[in-house]
Amino acid sequence: MPSLAYACLQSSAIDNNLAASYVTELKKYYQFQSSIAYLKNPPTDYSYPPVDFLGGLDDIASKATAGGFASQYEFDLALSNLVYSVKDGHTFSQPCTSGTISYLRGRDTLSLVSITEDGTSAPAVYLRGDVYAGLNNFSVSSVETVNGEDIDTVLTAAAEAVPSDPDASYNRLMWNYAYSIPNTYQYPGDFTNVTFSNGTTLSIANLAIIPNGSWSTDIVDGETFTEFFCVATTNPSSTSSSTSPSSTSTPTYGTTAPTLLGHNFAPVAKDPHNQVAGYLNATGYADTAILRIGTFANETTAQADFDIEGSFVNTTRDFFAAVRADRKTKLIIDVSGNGGGNTILPNDIFRRIFPNIEPYGLARLRGNPAADIYGQVYEAVPDEALAISSSDNDTVQNIKSRVFTSPWNYRSWVTEDLQNFTGWSTGDNPYYPPVENNGDNFTISGRIPTNSTFYTETTGGLILYGSQAEPATEPGLFTPEDVVVLTDGICASACSILVEFLTRQANVKTIAVGGRGKEGPMQAIGGTKGAQAYTFDNLVTQTAYLDTSVVGPYVSDELAALANDTLPGLTPLPLGSERALAGYGLNLRDNIPPGDDAGIPLQFIFEPANCRIYYTPVTVDNPLPLWEQVYDIAWNGAKCNYGSINSDVSNNGSGVDVPTGNNGTAPPVSNGVAGMGVSMGLVLAALSVAFVAM
Repeated sequence: MPSLAYACLQSSAIDNNLAASYVTELKKYYQFQSSIAYLKNPPTDYSYPPVDFLGGLDDIASKATAGGFASQYEFDLALSNLVYSVKDGHTFSQPCTSGTISYLRGRDTLSLVSITEDGTSAPAVYLRGDVYAGLNNFSVSSVETVNGEDIDTVLTAAAEAVPSDPDASYNRLMWNYAYSIPNTYQYPGDFTNVTFSNGTTLSIANLAIIPNGSWSTDIVDGETFTEFFCVATTNPSSTSSSTSPSSTSTPTYGTTAPTLLGHNFAPVAKDPHNQVAGYLNATGYADTAILRIGTFANETTAQADFDIEGSFVNTTRDFFAAVRADRKTKLIIDVSGNGGGNTILPNDIFRRIFPNIEPYGLARLRGNPAADIYGQVYEAVPDEALAISSSDNDTVQNIKSRVFTSPWNYRSWVTEDLQNFTGWSTGDNPYYPPVENNGDNFTISGRIPTNSTFYTETTGGLILYGSQAEPATEPGLFTPEDVVVLTDGICASACSILVEFLTRQANVKTIAVGGRGKEGPMQAIGGTKGAQAYTFDNLVTQTAYLDTSVVGPYVSDELAALANDTLPGLTPLPLGSERALAGYGLNLRDNIPPGDDAGIPLQFIFEPANCRIYYTPVTVDNPLPLWEQVYDIAWNGAKCNYGSINSDVSNNGSGVDVPTGNNGTAPPVSNGVAGMGVSMGLVLAALSVAFVAM
């Protein structure tokens, strides 16, 4: 029973002094969050209220110091709620009590859909099972209240715990063909009473769930609960020993399914890992190709899997070859439910569609005392010390490669006009002068040197189309007017990078589906627009490099003295299990739009889709009629529920003044490797999901 499970969590013992010291250590990691200044002082049209993130951590530490938390669960919930308030899918936490108990509304899934019955009226909320049963004769009653509260109020409150903009967060609470959501960590009560517009009520017993094998028979009360889950010996170096600092692992909110909910589509190219698939055969739409991108290399580990990424590239290559052979003239790119993945892969797809446009991808790091230490140390390491020789063993080779590609190594990035930086803070072209913006310090905004030969070598031989290793030789297949992007707003991270390329540089139009049941514009990209996710164990790895034979000799006494109180990872986290370091993450790099001298991160810019439509009883369950609707809007003059496919919106641009070289192809760069990481990888297609009101 959930109330008994909730009482168990509330009984979890807490050492408030230990909790306060835990927050002190967390701040050493969260100081790398790129958006701290803009969270505290956002633009006036930002969707959420200001958040003093570091100040909020201080408040939690002060309350703990004063003995203000009655249980470990109460402390963990306060920490989780603060992290939720950042509204960034790259920024997440898994406190030690999270995952010990979660809640499900009913033994069978209680799935909600938000649909318009006639295609034009404002959408209402229904049970998905009722809609499916009434497809042939739609006379279904909508959901009016949950536990006596208006359904919109319930869903708005639930969406507060989802790290997206309001419309994307709303869509994450709904069932559709592209997405699923997890159980809730917050207590929902023992019963869920759903009242419908016809006056009937469905009462559902909620469940408390304990993961198999996660508990011990030694847990008999609140003291032993906390001892088992929260006061475990943690060894930062062992936690991160196999972790690449240029890749990340973030929570997966969706579920990968082998087909699109069993619909019998015949893809002409399909990735074996269910990341991407291409379709050509649509009756009545014979000139159209559909590229369904569910994720950009869905990672389950922090270490990059280049086989997965390679299969993604191979699938898109095969798809566009089939498109060329069949002479398709229209392209729908469906990124519904795509929460991101490897942030390099959007470059490959974009160049296959528009080979004459160089992807822009400008990003920056937040400056802070720890970042400055990393940067100064790596600057002091001479180039020859990082050169890999035949006498180096595998460990030394790996360290040299990772140090070279570190986000704080000036060699790993290039300038906006594709020139090398001269040092961290020295020379004519330093990476970190620093740059002041909105009351905070940042590096120079730079770009990924994808044309570097060394870059290709350090990404496991992953070769991107349009790079120096594989130049773009085929002419483009489509004009921008013949391409349209379909999104449900969940698009985030690597997905956001692709859509920004398409809309800002190629002027491709976007159609957003779903969202809140209110009229108005909806963002095409409602998930995180950050350029790189980074888990805490990656930061520990960066600190560990300073004590290796490769880097250690170049750490000055002055920097070594500063490091002890500044760098993350030198003091183990006072609370948490072995998963603690990988269970926390942050956004390391802001994504900066081209031509924006104000330096406002894309995360804080509202970018409406050209066109917004609602789900219908047919399209919510089946992507094929949705793709046909998108085609009719884009090329047959059909109407949107809001906006117009031909409207000009703020995120669209011609690519004017975007730096390129050699007629749209970036010149070779002698040094430099992207330090971009792997962020949230989500779904190709989702299974039925449980309604959560958190």
